[in-house]
Amino acid sequence: MKISIASMVILLFLSLSSCSNAGDADSALSRAKAEGKVVMLELGSIGCIPCEQMKPVMARLSETYKKELNVIFIDVKKDQRSARRFGVYMIPVQVFLDKDGKEFHRHVGFYPYEEIVAMLKKAGI
Repeated sequence: MKISIASMVILLFLSLSSCSNAGDADSALSRAKAEGKVVMLELGSIGCIPCEQMKPVMARLSETYKKELNVIFIDVKKDQRSARRFGVYMIPVQVFLDKDGKEFHRHVGFYPYEEIVAMLKKAGI
């Protein structure tokens, strides 16, 4: 089944948890942990070109791994506490947390879908 770019963007906004402040990020992380899912945190900002390029990747991951993975976007300009908490000094940063909330992988910059899938497979997801 092919998904158009427009469908992916719509899917992104419907399925992607977007956090604008630390309380939102904490509640999204708590929900993911309660659901027993792995978490991909996308720490970036609206208007950052590589961050914007990650949106279709995040949408595709949300759809492909909807039973195993929660994809959460955190706008570091609005949520500086989460940026500090996760040690973000450059954006975008992708932080992967296991089902217990422990970080098992980190990447800085644009992260192609195929490379993320390979990393998830290597991690047993």
